Amino acid sequence: MSSCPHLLVRSGRAVVAISLADVTETMRPLPTEPLAGLPSCVRGVSVVRGRPSAVIDLASLITGAAPAAVTRLVSLRGEPPTSLAVEEVIGIRPLDTESLQKAPLGAAGVVESIGTLDGAPLLVLRAARIREQAP
Repeated sequence: MSSCPHLLVRSGRAVVAISLADVTETMRPLPTEPLAGLPSCVRGVSVVRGRPSAVIDLASLITGAAPAAVTRLVSLRGEPPTSLAVEEVIGIRPLDTESLQKAPLGAAGVVESIGTLDGAPLLVLRAARIREQAP
């Protein structure tokens, strides 16, 4: 059995797992400056630790739904600086990666695999693909 720690978040109706290795920190939402011409899932740009960071609404990115109420930002490791706007940080939990199934084709392009958590679908993200959504 292969286990890897993940940060679990809720965004809209989706429960999402992000590898802890891809997360820099979680924080309260910061002021975000909207920019014209970006995909609808990109809320705009915030300044995180002195650097501009694209802010992507996770619910909108994954489901195409209207942006969810945001209570936390999750900063992702890597370039360009990217933060996810989420509704709730649930906590850190090890996931048995061998029990996950490969995501169906076209699953928002950022969903790497799918599992279950307490009988509900759990979406496991591919952080590198999320950064590609950033401006």
